[in-house]
Amino acid sequence: MRKVYFDGTHRTRPPEETWETIRPLLPSYGITRVADVTGLDDLGIPVTMAVRPLARTLSVAQGKGATLAAARVSGAMEAIEAWHGERAVPEPEFRAPADHLDLPYPLTSLEAHPGSLVTPRTVLEWITARSLTDGTAVAVPAAGVRLGRQVHDAWRLHLPSSSTNGLASGNTRAEGLCHALCELIERDVISDLSDGHRPVAAQRIEAASVEDAGCAALLERLSRARIWHELWSLPNRFGVPVMVCYLWREDQPTLLVSGSGAHLDPHIALSRAVTEAAQTRLTQITGSREDIHPLAFKPGPHAAPGHDRGPTAPWAHLVRPYVTGHATDEDEAAYLAAVVAARTGAAPLVVDLSWGRFHRRGLHVVKVIAPHLRYVSRHTIPRPASSKAAAA
Repeated sequence: MRKVYFDGTHRTRPPEETWETIRPLLPSYGITRVADVTGLDDLGIPVTMAVRPLARTLSVAQGKGATLAAARVSGAMEAIEAWHGERAVPEPEFRAPADHLDLPYPLTSLEAHPGSLVTPRTVLEWITARSLTDGTAVAVPAAGVRLGRQVHDAWRLHLPSSSTNGLASGNTRAEGLCHALCELIERDVISDLSDGHRPVAAQRIEAASVEDAGCAALLERLSRARIWHELWSLPNRFGVPVMVCYLWREDQPTLLVSGSGAHLDPHIALSRAVTEAAQTRLTQITGSREDIHPLAFKPGPHAAPGHDRGPTAPWAHLVRPYVTGHATDEDEAAYLAAVVAARTGAAPLVVDLSWGRFHRRGLHVVKVIAPHLRYVSRHTIPRPASSKAAAA
C-alpha cells in the first residue's frame, strides 16, 4: 500500500485516521486510559502512556512521536501489540525436540534468556511461522512468541526468549513487518555496543548540521530546554540507518537516558532516536513502569557526561549513502527481509497474531523472529567510545 504520511514516520494512513480505527477497540484490549504526559517534562516532545491494568506483562506502555496524534497512536499500539503477544498466539501444534525437526536455522540462533539451558534436545512446543522470503511454513518455538508471566507451580526451564523485540503492528500487515524488521535490526546493532561481538564504527553527528525540518525542530526543543544531548550514527552490515540519542540534565543526575531508531530513511531513524530518548526521560519522571532501573532512585553527583573528543560528521555526509525510494510498505518490507536474510543466512520468520477471532479491519499485529540477530541491550544503550569514533 502506498505510504502517505511522512512526519517522523512512514505510514499508509495519517495517525488521526488510525486513532479513529483503534479508539473504539481500546476496551476490548483492556486499555483503560491513553494519557498525554508531555507536560510533566519541559522538552515539549510529545509522549503518551497507555494503561492496561490486567496486563500479563507491563501494565503501562509508552508512546512517542513528532506530533501528539502520532504519540497517542504509538502508545495505544504498543499496548495492543503486547495484548496480542499475551493472548493471540496460536495454540501449540506439537511437542518435540529441535533435533527431531528439519529446521532451516539452529535453535541456539534464536533470542534466549541469559543462562538458558535449552538445547536441541529440549522438548518444546511448536507453532507455524512463515518465511518472509518465500512464504514457506517453518516451525518456531511457541515460547519465543508468547508473552506473559503468570503464577504457576510448575518448574520451567529458561526457554527461548519471548521479549517484545520484533512484535509490531500497523495499518497493514506489511507496515507492521517494516516496523518489526527495523526494530530487530536496530536491537542487533545496539547489541554490538554492549559486548563487542562486532566492531561498531560509530560516528558522532554534528547536531547543528541537521537540515531536515522535522529533526531540526526536535533538536531545537532540546537546545531550548538546555539539556545535554549527543547524537550518534551507527553504520552496520545491513546498510540500514541506525541512530542513537543521549540526554542528561541535573534533574536526573544519575541517569544518562538514551533512545535509538532504525529506518531506511535516516531522518526517520534520527527522529525516532530523539523522541524515544524524550520518552525514556518521561518514563523515569512518571515512575509508572514496573521495569524502571534501580539506578534511577540512587543519589548521585551533579556532573554531566564528558563531551566526546572524537570528530563529528556533518549530517549531509552521513545520509548520502542511503536510498529511501520505497513508495509502498510491501516493497519496503520485502527489501528489509531480503537484507536480513542475506546478512544472516536465514530468512526472518513471521507469526501473524491478527488471525481468526483476533482479526480487526485496519489493524494488523505480527511477531517476526530473525535467527542470528541479537538483543542484549535491554535497558541501557552503552555510549560509543571516542576511539571508535575516531576510527570511523
